[in-house]
Amino acid sequence: MKKQHPSPLWAESINLWLDSLKAAGYSPNTIGTRRCQMSALSRALEGDPRDVEGDDLLAHFAAKDWKPETRKGAKNACVSYFRWLKASGRSEADPSEFLPTVKRPEPHPRPCPDVVILAALRKATDGERLMLRLGAECGLRRFEIAKVHSRDVMRDLVGWSLVVVGKGDKQRIVPIGDDLALLIRSANGYLFPGRWSGHVESSYVGRHLSDLLGDGWTAHSLRHRYATTTYAVTRDLLLVSKLLGHASVETTQRYIAMPDDRLRAAVEATRLAACPLSK
Repeated sequence: MKKQHPSPLWAESINLWLDSLKAAGYSPNTIGTRRCQMSALSRALEGDPRDVEGDDLLAHFAAKDWKPETRKGAKNACVSYFRWLKASGRSEADPSEFLPTVKRPEPHPRPCPDVVILAALRKATDGERLMLRLGAECGLRRFEIAKVHSRDVMRDLVGWSLVVVGKGDKQRIVPIGDDLALLIRSANGYLFPGRWSGHVESSYVGRHLSDLLGDGWTAHSLRHRYATTTYAVTRDLLLVSKLLGHASVETTQRYIAMPDDRLRAAVEATRLAACPLSK
């Protein structure tokens, strides 16, 4: 996400609010996202943030054709900022109190089929193959793939694992195969280095994977594939939740498509025993 600048009258308070997020331990990725969200809001509303009223925020949000997750993230940033503005004594009111709860549709698992992944692997570059494997074989998010480093690979008595720092700077350990471990370790730095320094953006990874997979399949569908396949083998929802870095198994359940063998078994179990037809 490109760095965006807030409206002049908002700039100082937004920067101070972001400092409060840093002090609270929010990750750089989250802070960068919040900066962009509030910078966009400040440019849309302009004026002085202390003059913003609930109706202004309602009109702004109502005019946006956002997906539920985007809408929820923008609202969270807005509420956090205006709540801080009031708590710090810089404003007498909190107009974000008037924003309604964001309705989120019930998500459904959408694991990317292996036939689609294999077709993508055949036309991918070496780097893109690694992106595909990290998503499909390790269940990594886009931003987690973007920042994989050779030092993240570790070995224990059983085999190789990848140390992943996910949302909220929460760390998890994901087992990986020997060949993938060797490829990552041989990078001697970031697996996907940036043009000038550091690593590539998550949007770069997402764009490459979406283009390779086609037909609406995304990087996240590889994560769904990982969850579904892992659960089919282990039948352990808590284990899958830990491997994905979820805070609760309720979230994990939305990633797992029921394995075909269990569905087939259910069909067989419900079939009526053969009986002679009446004449």
